[in-house]
Amino acid sequence: MNNPATEQTILDAAIGAIHREAGLSIDVVTIDVQKDAKRIIDAIVQIHDYGARLTVKIKKWATQVNVGVIINQIKNLAEPDQSLLVADYINPKLGERLKAADIQFLDTAGNAYINQQPVYIYIKGNKPQQAFPAKQRVKTGRAFQPTGMKVVFAFLREEELVNAPYREIADQAAVALGAVGWVIGDLIAHGFLLEGFNKNQRKLAKFDLLLDQWVEAYPHKLKRKYEIGTFTTGNSDWWKTIYPEKFDAEWGGEIAAVKYTNYLNPKRGLIYIDKTNMADLLQNARLIKVEPHMRQDTLIDLVEPFWKKANNQEKTKHAGLVHPIIAYADLIETGDTRNLDAANKLREKYLR
Repeated sequence: MNNPATEQTILDAAIGAIHREAGLSIDVVTIDVQKDAKRIIDAIVQIHDYGARLTVKIKKWATQVNVGVIINQIKNLAEPDQSLLVADYINPKLGERLKAADIQFLDTAGNAYINQQPVYIYIKGNKPQQAFPAKQRVKTGRAFQPTGMKVVFAFLREEELVNAPYREIADQAAVALGAVGWVIGDLIAHGFLLEGFNKNQRKLAKFDLLLDQWVEAYPHKLKRKYEIGTFTTGNSDWWKTIYPEKFDAEWGGEIAAVKYTNYLNPKRGLIYIDKTNMADLLQNARLIKVEPHMRQDTLIDLVEPFWKKANNQEKTKHAGLVHPIIAYADLIETGDTRNLDAANKLREKYLR
């Protein structure tokens, strides 16, 4: 196969593989089902002879995306025992994480986790089939490369910006002027930007899908480039007496979620801060760098912000907190069940 696998071929191949490996027959009931105004279910399948119906999410290159995003998407798809991830390949490490989260899955190599009593199957270690080689990875385009993601974040944060002059967009997204046109063109090609409204205005479309794709790519495409390091302290309540705005910094992740939703008992700290202000924060909070030989219960990640600082009105409204989109992405990245619950509360309250 020279072309990238389609969702239909992945589903068919995975169903064939589990029949070959375990003798389990699965029938496709329907595909592309409208669940609600925002979501389309990829497929519904039924385990032959047992009657159990499962709601399916088909994922290409599941091993190369944010596992927290996958877990959250599957948990929101249906009841935990009624959903199924189908992918081209799921490696043993990912399979273990999915099983631990009770996410049922199949792949085209025959790896699987099915827990539908009396049917219980767990297979791992099968290598991917030649029909789905790694070199066939589907490119996402400029909008989901690091520079493009800065522009997309600026649009998600302030939708009206899509109609601003390119120079203003570049300034707000903190990117080179020449990058803006390429990113806008890519967003239009993918249907995330629509043209031709009043006086040739542009309009952001499919906000939820665009947000999901941005959050999925954020950890490895953008955040990792700005990581400073991981630190620790002997005081587990250290964060309760720290005001990051004094250091021109902002809480992210779990602590931001606490401030936004009053839900969650934070276990790991995350601060977005410029390196120029880092020394003062470390001294005031008594943080020290975590070395490889150290085992600490209290961990704090420092990351440089990639975005332009918010205007004064936004700073006053949520002083010392990253934008809810960033906090949401941080929580989803962890894959932790309570963090995912907090992320969904945050999204429901702040992200349309």
